[in-house]
Amino acid sequence: MNENMNENEKAILAIDCSLRKTGVAICDSSGKILAKDQQDLGRSQALELPFMAERLVKNSAVLWENISHVAVTNGPGYFTGIRVGAAYASGLAFALRAKILPVSSLDVLARSFASSRDFLTLVYAGHGFAYASSENLREGEYSHDEILSWLREHDVKNIISDDPERLNLDLADLNLEILRVNPDLESLCEIACENINNAIEPTELKICYYRAPQGVF
Repeated sequence: MNENMNENEKAILAIDCSLRKTGVAICDSSGKILAKDQQDLGRSQALELPFMAERLVKNSAVLWENISHVAVTNGPGYFTGIRVGAAYASGLAFALRAKILPVSSLDVLARSFASSRDFLTLVYAGHGFAYASSENLREGEYSHDEILSWLREHDVKNIISDDPERLNLDLADLNLEILRVNPDLESLCEIACENINNAIEPTELKICYYRAPQGVF
């Protein structure tokens, strides 16, 4: 058992496969990271994720039976990665008789920045679309034209994304640029712990794809 935990304390295993990097972390019930690993696994994500989690649990000395919750980013983001993370998280939680804590990938990205409240979070969605959220914009999928229209009507200090170049969003007339922010596992664990009372059963886990129009413009 990790020296920072007592033998009866429960732990959370957190998984993020929704964006470019694959991340796994173990934290205690307060959100304190006990062990973490984050890698760019590319196409080997589905193969390597279980081994990555197993190594992390072993190296942290946390017992599998002490994992009471599995937190996982359930989108929006990269289609294949979300499905890989959700499938592994739900299967593992079922085997451990643990609960699931679904966390928005955009919330993790925003928390990883968090230098102000006036910013827009964007993630590439392909074909002239992006997943977006802000204090004044409901999380969803929007066209580039919709995003530019929203930006012209709202005063934001920053725009953040995990991959600004891939967005290819023309902001020349707005005097803004997109800042690169890497989603961190500390933020994922913090959000999961804050929402621990909203944990669900593994069979209740749903993925957020946001393919339908949001209807806010």
